[in-house]
Amino acid sequence: MTQSVISFVVGLAIVLAVAFVFARRYMRAHPAESMAQWLDAHHMGWMHHKH
Repeated sequence: MTQSVISFVVGLAIVLAVAFVFARRYMRAHPAESMAQWLDAHHMGWMHHKH
């Protein structure tokens, strides 16, 4: 593997690890709310807007 591919894989692993930590922290803070509901409310609301 080339140096650039190795750096990309390492960077991707770090980003995924950080995202996992934040997801765990959020789930601990909001145990009653599922991740699907959170994604729907915070990120996918634009898909459900009716004009």
